[in-house]
Amino acid sequence: MGVFFLTACAGSKVSLTQPLAHSPQSISRIAIAPGSGVLGEAISVELFNRGLTVIDSNEATTILARAGLKEFEVTSSQGFAALQEKGIDAVPAAKAVDAKDGTPESASVRITNTSGGHIIAAITWQNGWGGQRGSVMDRVMRKNLSETANEIAGELIKRLNHNY
Repeated sequence: MGVFFLTACAGSKVSLTQPLAHSPQSISRIAIAPGSGVLGEAISVELFNRGLTVIDSNEATTILARAGLKEFEVTSSQGFAALQEKGIDAVPAAKAVDAKDGTPESASVRITNTSGGHIIAAITWQNGWGGQRGSVMDRVMRKNLSETANEIAGELIKRLNHNY
């Protein structure tokens, strides 16, 4: 009697959403939302590598504090106004769930323009998998932090370029 083990594989998956509003301005200067974590910082590096001017989350927090705001107010109308006053066009915010091995499991990222507070690009991302968790095939299929950030940034740039 033979025993068969079935395994399946799937690459990472990106889901794009339609923007809620068309932004008439071009996006060239962004500030990473505080609380976006290591994935948000890695995405910001990849966006910088693709030509955007990036203000890190620490500087964004400083801008907000100088305006008398807390970091959680980054996506409020007052937060957007303070950032826009400093020449910042948009704010990317990232949330991620990590697997036990430290690789990203899933993420959602949205970019909101500071001129009107409208989401102009948003994606959800799911890491790939292969066979049983931790297997050789699983390690081959899963993306690490830098690969994940590179893929997400590439999709965001396509989305931003499509809007203009």
